[in-house]
Amino acid sequence: MQQCQSCGMPLRTRRAGDCRGSDSDGSKSEKWCSLCYSDGRFTNPDCTVEEMVRIVDSALRAKRMWFPMRWVALRQIPTLERWR
Repeated sequence: MQQCQSCGMPLRTRRAGDCRGSDSDGSKSEKWCSLCYSDGRFTNPDCTVEEMVRIVDSALRAKRMWFPMRWVALRQIPTLERWR
């Protein structure tokens, strides 16, 4: 499964479909989701890794994700390409 290299969201799912962001030429990105990346740039370019962890945790809590799954998701964010 490919995932966004900024937030960890899957880039394609059966339920949500294609969640890839777009490059400046309109093509679909293979690294970034549509929530993080659009038209060839980050939607929130000044976001820090700590802010991304809070954003993702809030989204997962809203979906009532089980705590161990949230913990794993949040631990991986600093290892993603955008934050290295």
